[in-house]
Amino acid sequence: MKKEKLFANSSYKRLFISSTAASFGDLFDMFAVITLFTYVWHANSLWITLIPVAYALPSILLSQAAGNLADRYDKVQLMFLSELIRLLFTSLLFFTTEPLLALGVLTLRSMSSVMKVPAQLAYVREVVKEEQLLQASTLQNIMFQIAKVVGPFLGAAALTFTTPKACILVNAAACIISIGVLFSLKKAGKNIQGQAARSSHQPKETYSNGWKIVFQHSILLRVVMLFHLSYFVVMLVDAQISIFLRDVLPHHPEMLGWLLSGIGLGALATGVYLNRKKQVHHPFRLLSLGLLLFGGSLFFISCFNPAVMSRYFILIAAPIGGAGVGLNLLLFNYIVQKYSDKKHLGKVYGFINTLTSAVLLTAPLLGGMVVKLAGAQTTFLTAAIIVVVVGFVSMVMPLRDKREGNVQIDA
Repeated sequence: MKKEKLFANSSYKRLFISSTAASFGDLFDMFAVITLFTYVWHANSLWITLIPVAYALPSILLSQAAGNLADRYDKVQLMFLSELIRLLFTSLLFFTTEPLLALGVLTLRSMSSVMKVPAQLAYVREVVKEEQLLQASTLQNIMFQIAKVVGPFLGAAALTFTTPKACILVNAAACIISIGVLFSLKKAGKNIQGQAARSSHQPKETYSNGWKIVFQHSILLRVVMLFHLSYFVVMLVDAQISIFLRDVLPHHPEMLGWLLSGIGLGALATGVYLNRKKQVHHPFRLLSLGLLLFGGSLFFISCFNPAVMSRYFILIAAPIGGAGVGLNLLLFNYIVQKYSDKKHLGKVYGFINTLTSAVLLTAPLLGGMVVKLAGAQTTFLTAAIIVVVVGFVSMVMPLRDKREGNVQIDA
């Protein structure tokens, strides 16, 4: 019997198109916002520092509530409404003329976008067969990595003959595409949920369900902790890598671009490889391996000495570290989707999104302070040792969960 292909699933195919359009639009938009603040409005460093706050703070405050909504109500309807509101605020952003108004619009738009993330991730779990979850997760990441590379490149190319406001219009057009696809999904009646009956929880209890579910499930708790440790270090390094390269290779500014490209290439290659596999027998060990690869490559880069080593050694380590980051991201989503109960997946992702946004907001700020006190090389070296030690311990520590045998997560 011939196995059904993932894109034969019309619900997933439409969701994938909607998500891809939104990802490209968001990256165009982010590039345009930074350009507006920096080169058009000549905003000072404080205003520019507040941009990531406007993006991340609503997610920290509202993600768990959004997860509850995703478990209670029609997920496609929630995504559709989120995109409609996002289109409204993107259009308002086009007409803003000063940083203060732009930050207000960005914050409101981020609030509307918060409810889309848990609804989208939980919907994937509902419409995709269990044996295709890995492929679905990796496809989303591959498109996101491509969008991260192509989006800013196209944005930079567009700015050579147009304005940053035109890039905002590109995001508005992407919103319209996403809305159209989600409307067709909604109209087709493919949403197979029935969450409305599960609305009898008290508000306080319901709001806390996301973190309760994670803390009561040993494997989920462990994978959430490991992922956010690696994500914290990734964000710290991402924000301070230019300082490190400036210190060790002051006459080679092009190395930053090559290093980031190498990391992206490693993550993309990992996604392509996992996407070709039907299943992963030991995802938790592979996630731990991802920590070891990322931590080991960061340790190597931290020990770089330009007096005795060629700068191209950094470029060898970059794809290895990127592969480690890719393993962490892809297998984290795969394990969460496979281990979580379908009817509570929105709450779980709401809690996870809160943690992720908190890391996104705090890691660059804390990293900047630590680098200022201890130096970039010492900071990176310490972070690398911590990641390697944690990765090794998680690799050898046995998993103790009653459902361990149901999902082949350990040998």
